[in-house]
Amino acid sequence: MKKVFTILAILAVAATAQAELLATWETVGGTVTPGANAGVVVSDLALVGGAQSTGSSIWGMRNLTTGGGMEFSIMSITEGYEITDAVIAGRVTGSTTGPGKMDWAVNGSVVDSILRGPGTGAANLQKTFEVTLGTLQERDVVSLRADTAGGTVRSGTTETFSNSGGTFYLNSAMTLNGNVTPTAVVPEPVTMALLGLGGLALAVRRKIRK
Repeated sequence: MKKVFTILAILAVAATAQAELLATWETVGGTVTPGANAGVVVSDLALVGGAQSTGSSIWGMRNLTTGGGMEFSIMSITEGYEITDAVIAGRVTGSTTGPGKMDWAVNGSVVDSILRGPGTGAANLQKTFEVTLGTLQERDVVSLRADTAGGTVRSGTTETFSNSGGTFYLNSAMTLNGNVTPTAVVPEPVTMALLGLGGLALAVRRKIRK
């Protein structure tokens, strides 16, 4: 009977998802500040698709044409684990001549977009974002790329943002959060409860027989 309860206890621990701050980015160089989970390694941010650094103290990109932007990779995860419910969040600013739409993608598949505006003033171009990336595996590539087909219409006018050039900034620390969970399927709490009751019933039956 001890073995049954020991197994149930191990399964209970394994089934618990651990919410972790996986990484933050602080500087224009894209350096990663590791989060609480040492079992996840995330690469530094890198400019891609012809995007250039603005040289700003905040993380910025310029000369953004189709596909230009930045990306990072999940370099490694503790063996037997994956990142579930991954969310990336932060705050961005774009120039009035920058792309109106930036797409978040995992391995090239778009999962969400950041739409700027409306308005022409700097305050109107700032946007706080929180994007759900879903489940991330080792070697997955996460990218934020300019979508020049997605210019947004400014409030009250028919004027649209330019579809190329301009600048796009991260004006606060960008964070990556997620649940680091076992890749193996483990019983859900209800299933575990039923197993526990079954074990208890067997123990009672055995005692009565004695």
